[in-house]
Amino acid sequence: MSFYQGLLEAAAKGELVLTVNKRLARHLQQLFAQRMRDRGTTAWQTPAICSLESWLLRCLAELGEDWRLLSPFAAQRLWEEVIEEDLDRCGLRLLQVPAAAKQAAEGHRLLSEYAADLDEYPLTEDHLAFLRWRELYLARRQAGDWIDAVLLPEVICQGLSSGELTAPKAAWLAGFDEVTPRVEQLRQSLSQAGCQLRQLPPAQNPVGERLRLPCADAASEVRQAARWARELLEAGAERIGIVVTDLNLYRLLIERIFREELDPESILGLDDEEERFSLSLGASLAEQGPVTAALELLAAGPSLTLDQLSFLLRSPYLQGSLSEGHNRARLERAVRGLRVDRLSRQRLQALCGQNEKRFAGCASPRFAELLDVLTRGETGSRKCLASDWARQFTQTLQAAGWPGDRPLGSREFQVVKTWQEKALAGLIALDGITGAIDRGTAFSLLRRLATETPFQAEGSASPLQVVGLLEAAGLDFDHLWVMGLSEDCLPAAPRPNPFLPATLQKAFAMPHASAERELDFARQVAGRLFAAAPRIILSHPTQQGDCPLRPSPLVADLPAVETVSLRPSHNPVAVLQAQSAELETLVDQLGPALEPGELVSGGTFILKDQALCPFRAFAHHRLGAKALDSTQLGLDPMTRGTLLHGVLEQFWRLTLSQANLLGLDDQHLESRLAESVDFALQQQFGETAPELSAPLLTIERRRLTDLAREWLVAVECQRTPFEVTALEEPHQETLGGLTINTKVDRIDQLPDGSRVILDYKTGRSELGDLLGERLLEPQLPIYATRAGEGGEGLAAVAFALVRRGNCAMKGVARESGLLPGVAALAGSRPAEQQGIADWGALLIRWRSQLEQLGEAFVAGAAAVDPVDLQKACKFCDLAGFCRIAEAALKDEEEL
Repeated sequence: MSFYQGLLEAAAKGELVLTVNKRLARHLQQLFAQRMRDRGTTAWQTPAICSLESWLLRCLAELGEDWRLLSPFAAQRLWEEVIEEDLDRCGLRLLQVPAAAKQAAEGHRLLSEYAADLDEYPLTEDHLAFLRWRELYLARRQAGDWIDAVLLPEVICQGLSSGELTAPKAAWLAGFDEVTPRVEQLRQSLSQAGCQLRQLPPAQNPVGERLRLPCADAASEVRQAARWARELLEAGAERIGIVVTDLNLYRLLIERIFREELDPESILGLDDEEERFSLSLGASLAEQGPVTAALELLAAGPSLTLDQLSFLLRSPYLQGSLSEGHNRARLERAVRGLRVDRLSRQRLQALCGQNEKRFAGCASPRFAELLDVLTRGETGSRKCLASDWARQFTQTLQAAGWPGDRPLGSREFQVVKTWQEKALAGLIALDGITGAIDRGTAFSLLRRLATETPFQAEGSASPLQVVGLLEAAGLDFDHLWVMGLSEDCLPAAPRPNPFLPATLQKAFAMPHASAERELDFARQVAGRLFAAAPRIILSHPTQQGDCPLRPSPLVADLPAVETVSLRPSHNPVAVLQAQSAELETLVDQLGPALEPGELVSGGTFILKDQALCPFRAFAHHRLGAKALDSTQLGLDPMTRGTLLHGVLEQFWRLTLSQANLLGLDDQHLESRLAESVDFALQQQFGETAPELSAPLLTIERRRLTDLAREWLVAVECQRTPFEVTALEEPHQETLGGLTINTKVDRIDQLPDGSRVILDYKTGRSELGDLLGERLLEPQLPIYATRAGEGGEGLAAVAFALVRRGNCAMKGVARESGLLPGVAALAGSRPAEQQGIADWGALLIRWRSQLEQLGEAFVAGAAAVDPVDLQKACKFCDLAGFCRIAEAALKDEEEL
């Protein structure tokens, strides 16, 4: 406080104090309040301490001209429009108009502030384009009678000169590392108006100890700083500062690690508790929950993608989220089961009230009302002013029950307030810039406003402040840590404006113009920081990934220390590992047995899962554990396989035998295939078929037709004569006490009366799945063993592998020549390897295996025992449940 003693005394006398930023103004106001309390004063007049920007805006309002001021976003949009207008005139295009507009606006500010022009400099096409844009911008600004941030100081200076503004008798400038031409212009105008203006220069001489601390990487640096800060907080220290050279780069690390170290309980907390530290750089408003929900709701079109629907169903910020939460979860699961990636709002409204089996328990009338609100909000292609769109967006959100049924926490309330006061108000302020626009343009602008508006929750002053280099201007601390002092951050690399000649920027010593300019500025900032506390820790990472980092040349000469005083880490993972009690191991691989007569749905998949892994069968069919269905571009493999099954089933219902197949000419074959494909698509999608795009349906029809034709010509026509006697025949079987319902894909009858059982496969299948120690494909063996141990009347069982360019049959047969590519079982190498002597022995083996699988499932066997990590686990949806990967990793570590 001693450094600001004179400044505080001046404020007590009523003199004006103008600071470089709002943070320093708040800091000085707090010091002033502390000074008055120390003197025993219980009430005092608010001191005239404010940021220079706030004072300029106050003066503009005093002139009655504040209505003319363009907001930063409005000025940015004006630049974008004049650039787009010029590009259209020239027949050119830019990929990033907003980025070009920002650079152009900055170039305009630099030229205006430094009173520079480009007449004496050689100009490139980019420079000439910028001059055209600037001329258009100034013309539009003048036509609209607007003021922007560049013109604001000039307007205030004119008001002081004309006497419309009364200059204060005395004023101070505080926290300015350098006096820019803009500040110098104001200083001269104030002096000419009779104001005694003085400047408090920033302290530049180190007042205490400086310690340089190399850290392994940025994460280690942040964690050590957090532990250092916690030690000071626990000791009751006040005014602790952590200055970060690149706060954008470090923000996520700081938010996570500081919360772990300073307030680990808050990681599990669900309420808005006060933070134990203040971070000067807030996250984007669009990233906050209520605003994210608002934007997603307003972005919903006539149809919703699965991701959009999932978000809206789960969001707590929409009407009915509490009363219909359970039903909405069921609705999402049911919709995912449709295996389409997009549904119309009308179709979704119908599903919200469906009572069919698939949608039982999914009734969500309030969500249906929300969808109806979106439908009523559709406006076609009409154009309105931005303010009209802001009003309509607000009405839509209110009708949808935003921001939800539950009471808002403190942080959420501030988010909603910021949305209304900055995002929506910012959109309204664009009326004069954009004129009448369509809804899509208005929403795009609103989303940009929310994305570019930072949000920082308000709260009581924290003794720990985490700030950036510029935010720290003028601040002093009792304890200070400066992090990120690597050579690429301080000084920063030069970044001259691309729309101004580099020689001009160097001649006027404009910000970021050259390495020399950056070095001079870095020295000023470092001098100010090194004098901001009696003891300062200066840290820098020594590694970033595989790249070694060197310290900033401004601190490289300081002696390095290995460590500083730190509190033990509160990292939750480390704490749990250090404090974990000795655990008792209990191997529980047996669940409750099935009750006599208890039925379980799942059919042959129960036995298949039991063979792949007992836990998989128990979790899927006893616990009902299942991952949510997901969609992908186009149709997923399961849906495509189901469609092919449907096509071949319908084809053979119409054709009946190989003789009839061979009797079809090309035209009739194509006609029957087309009929079968249409039938399969209707059976699979029903009313959801219109949700599929016409091109996708066309592609799928062609794929199914070509694949089915290839299968019929390459395999079915080459077989010995047969008749199809059963298709998708249902059957109930009891195996080892387990009763299951199942269907066989197809049964053919050969001329001698023997039967062939086929199972369609569109993926890969191996003969070992039928002949291995574990029976991984039980469906064929179930039907094969129905004829008894001798297998009378059964000639072969096989997988019908229907794959483009690789159609074939793979299985086992009594004798060779019955099926293409399927050899006789007896004497074959696979049979000899498994010790199977003949056809009868195989059927006995299968029956035994099936009985064992049924008995194990009925008994509740639930061991995590996959037959093979590739076969059982690669595509299993229970990996996060059984945690097989963690067990495998632990085994590797023990080795």
